[in-house]
Amino acid sequence: MLIGALLAVLVASGAPLPIVAAVALALIHPVWFLVAVAVWAVVGRRRRAVPGPDEEAAFLRGLAAELSAGSGLRAGVVAAAGRAPGLDLARSARLCSAGRPAAEVGAALGDALPVNRSAIGAAFRLSSHTGGPIAPLIDTLAARAEAMGRLERERRASTAQARLSAWVVGGLPIGLIVLALATGTGPGAGDLGPVGVGLVGAGLGLIGAGSIVVAVMARRVVR
Repeated sequence: MLIGALLAVLVASGAPLPIVAAVALALIHPVWFLVAVAVWAVVGRRRRAVPGPDEEAAFLRGLAAELSAGSGLRAGVVAAAGRAPGLDLARSARLCSAGRPAAEVGAALGDALPVNRSAIGAAFRLSSHTGGPIAPLIDTLAARAEAMGRLERERRASTAQARLSAWVVGGLPIGLIVLALATGTGPGAGDLGPVGVGLVGAGLGLIGAGSIVVAVMARRVVR
């Protein structure tokens, strides 16, 4: 009963399914849980990084530097693309190599840049219509991408701290219960009696409710 209530609290609090499965395995087969942890630690898994504002800023800084050094707009795009390998700039480079209009190149760049999607297209259209230098404008767009990158890192750090606090505050009692159930050192449902079981259930419910509140607040901040 306590194991089912514990797993229900984890699911209600928004815990990832792998965490719930790991807790269930630890309660039912502690040895297999330790084996799974060892295998996961040895093998590990690496998440593929998603291109963000920092890579866009690196590309735009490189493009501004190429334009300031006297390179043409298309040659500058091809040269600066090497500074941001995570961005999908292959289509833009092909258009530059084919000598397509600057406006078309800018539109392709807008599809690849996560921050200055419309601004980079407007900058290239401005260059094609006026023929004037746009290196200062590109540099300004790079500064904007850098600022967005700083804000993104601060947001992730803040939400990570909130989630970590929720897991520590809510997970410590749950971890102690898991340890007691797994090792058989804690009292069983028959030893607690109806009142004890009710108190344990109420405590788990409060922990789950608090975790849900923190999870909802963190998701609202992310959105």
